Amino acid sequence: MSTSGLTEDFWTAVGRRELVRPVCGDCGRNFFTPQVACPACLSENWTYETSDGRGRVYSATVVHKPPSPGFAVPFRLGIVDLDEGWSMLAELVGGPGERLPAIDAPVHVTWIEREGRVLPAFTEDIS
Repeated sequence: MSTSGLTEDFWTAVGRRELVRPVCGDCGRNFFTPQVACPACLSENWTYETSDGRGRVYSATVVHKPPSPGFAVPFRLGIVDLDEGWSMLAELVGGPGERLPAIDAPVHVTWIEREGRVLPAFTEDIS
């Protein structure tokens, strides 16, 4: 797989509001971000598979300095450990009072739009 097309299928799936992650066809490892070779066994035999988008908050913070123009601040950012065994950095949205979710809080994928582009984000599961 060429590095120029490394994330194309990911963004195509996101455009359909489908979360996918690389899964190695040789060792079965889930990983993210997409890489030329599996970080566990170095195989280039991997494909994108659909994720159920459910996981738990590993870490969360509030960002007060925009990474580039067009980002409204403050916004909540977190690392989410997905149930399939991979992690993703994404914006945290919704939830009670727009507060940061607790570490280990259950979350699920949702979709936001920024500058005409669909992006995955996560919101806390409320029970």
